[in-house]
Amino acid sequence: MQTSHLRSFLAIKDTGSFTAAAAAVHLSHSAVSIQMKQLEQQLGASLFIKGRRPAMLTPLGEEIAEKAREIMDRLDDLKALAGADDLGGRVTLGFVPTTLQTLLPVVLERLRCEFPDLKVAVRSGLSSELAKMVEDHNIDFAFLSAPVSDPAMIRLHEIGSEPLFLVMAQNAHATSPAKPADILRQTPYIAFSRSTWLGKQIASHLTQSGHIVEPEIELDSFDAIEHLVARGFGVSIVPQRLLAAPLQETLHCISLGPRAPERRVMLATPRHCQRQTLLHCLTQIAKPKTDA
Repeated sequence: MQTSHLRSFLAIKDTGSFTAAAAAVHLSHSAVSIQMKQLEQQLGASLFIKGRRPAMLTPLGEEIAEKAREIMDRLDDLKALAGADDLGGRVTLGFVPTTLQTLLPVVLERLRCEFPDLKVAVRSGLSSELAKMVEDHNIDFAFLSAPVSDPAMIRLHEIGSEPLFLVMAQNAHATSPAKPADILRQTPYIAFSRSTWLGKQIASHLTQSGHIVEPEIELDSFDAIEHLVARGFGVSIVPQRLLAAPLQETLHCISLGPRAPERRVMLATPRHCQRQTLLHCLTQIAKPKTDA
């Protein structure tokens, strides 16, 4: 049984005639008549009351029409779902500023390589701002830091985790105290902005660990913080960012202990994301690409 037969059958029911139905499905009158004969043969039942003008369905034909419409509606839903997974249209991605020099170029390169017809737009903002933009369907996906609690109206997919370290200049650690608590108490502290989700997480960890630290400098850029620390302007707590060069190359890193927090980098999507191919690609972005 062909779906084209069902479409013609429903067109006859809706228009009341074979001629109007033929125009609706862009076939000739004779082609529609042949389709109906074949459909009746396949079903083993008469669908139309013979000799009636306009065309009238039998009681069984009416029941079959209802089922046929359900079938066609489901097929249309499947086509719509497949069409929504558009690999040649436009996608808007959001990035927190701390991923602009690490994740952003890798994501753009991967998408350009795998989906050359895809047009990509980029927005930047704080995690909370990007989450709201995804929720409002103003952007399609967003790379952000994990919140304290998952937002109700979006879905979060983990990209990777980034351990946090207490960092200081490489030439300063030899004369500095050995314990993180003493280092934080005796050395100027450069904080990551406490208006961000991660900044609040770091501040909460310090408080819970009994460290009362008032920042001398507070910035929203890890790159700026790392440069200041490397030049000896203070110490800070920063993550080993995904796809970034190891912190140990330029800084002296001290573990915060076995219960230290991590920054979890997440991909935010709408609750019902239909662009599944792109979603799979983006969630694998921080994983090594292997040959099939």
